Amino acid sequence: MTVGNESCTAGPTSMSYLTCLTYILEEWTGVEDIGDYLSYAFYILWLLFPLVVVFVLPGVIVILFYISILWLHIYKRKNEIKEAYSHDVWIGAREMVATIWDGHGRIWHGYELHGVENIPQGPGLVVFYHGATPVDYIYFSARLHIMKKRRCRVVADHFVFRLPG
Repeated sequence: MTVGNESCTAGPTSMSYLTCLTYILEEWTGVEDIGDYLSYAFYILWLLFPLVVVFVLPGVIVILFYISILWLHIYKRKNEIKEAYSHDVWIGAREMVATIWDGHGRIWHGYELHGVENIPQGPGLVVFYHGATPVDYIYFSARLHIMKKRRCRVVADHFVFRLPG
């Protein structure tokens, strides 16, 4: 075992950091050939990584739903008195929630919005596809709010109203 100022690079042959870590772990735990166990653990981790990704994405989306709802409730409680004296206190909350969802769409999915200039100034109808969850509508409305400062109303299936929160 290395003591004091000795290191894995000292001596006649130098080791890589991973080999040095393996050597230290073998001496610390007393397990022979711990490198084989670690390589097996990394193999299992690599094998199960797609399943982890499949379950992480919906979890992140649900967590963002609840963070948005919690943020809006805190904002409402904080600004109840100011609401009587200003025009619209929800502008800041809309900006914050739109920024959170736009950032999530850009980072996680690479979401971009093209053709915003084709949306008329008055009323319009945007028809789009949504998958299992209406997250693409949330990305669209957040991006539209950031780019054009316009709010978008939705006509949706009853499933949308069954989402928790």
